[in-house]
Amino acid sequence: MKTAIIGRGSVGSSTAYCLKGRGNVFFAVGEDRKDRCSLPIVFNGEKLPVPTLLSREVEEKPELVIVAVKNFQLHSALSVIEPLLGKETVILPILNGIEAEEVLSLEFGEERVLYGFISGLSVFRDNNVITSFSRGKITFGEKDNSRSERVEAILEYFLSCGQDAVIPEDIHHEKWLKFMTNTCFNTLTAILEADYDATSDNSDMIRAARLVAREVQAIGAKKGVVLNQDDVERMISNTCSLKGKGRSSMLEDLMENRETENRYFAGAISRMGKQYDVPTPFCHMLSILLEAKRHVRRCR
Repeated sequence: MKTAIIGRGSVGSSTAYCLKGRGNVFFAVGEDRKDRCSLPIVFNGEKLPVPTLLSREVEEKPELVIVAVKNFQLHSALSVIEPLLGKETVILPILNGIEAEEVLSLEFGEERVLYGFISGLSVFRDNNVITSFSRGKITFGEKDNSRSERVEAILEYFLSCGQDAVIPEDIHHEKWLKFMTNTCFNTLTAILEADYDATSDNSDMIRAARLVAREVQAIGAKKGVVLNQDDVERMISNTCSLKGKGRSSMLEDLMENRETENRYFAGAISRMGKQYDVPTPFCHMLSILLEAKRHVRRCR
């Protein structure tokens, strides 16, 4: 399956590493990133044998476009995606958050767009050098949760390449569960500068995460997604099972003085709280605190 990956960061590179054995995968970039992307990616000490091509110069359209950029890069990525699209090309976003599918559907038509995300990924990135501590799992599906031929074909493709993947019964519930994890733990680990070892047995952080989770549950209910207490406990258990010096993506971005996805996690809940007239004081405060933290780090 000819596959284009948009995004050469931790998520895109980890996915490319799994798919490289099929020899039909490439990174696609725009003209503005051509020079920045000229250096090869070094993944776990080895040069990643996946080419980087200008999307407008790709003649044979890929069957699958995997979007693996940060949320704040999505709108600029639209012009990179557009030249890649053939009649049957499917778009699979694996971004954090819950808004990417709507953006892509409005731009390219919802019939092209699958719903998805990646979880369980633990990496450390230093520019073009990436060290992976674990392979992620891609969870994806159709908007209506049907087991279509195309999602079955993509699942078989992923698994045959060694990329862990699953089609859940309800992709929207699973996306909101991942979103709750990002909003609770990514934000808190960034503010506290806590790696996985510092998170797994941190009872006070878990108490804070439960408070944030209640607000995510309340907004999810307004969106028609029910996140029950079992989901909250599952989130906590999964997060606390992560060990070692690996760090959340938001903490990685903070430590490297990169822009974070704050406004797509706690910030998104704060915005939706205002939209639905639902109080979200903890998420509102966390979103402010993280920006204050970024300012403090820039002043050091």
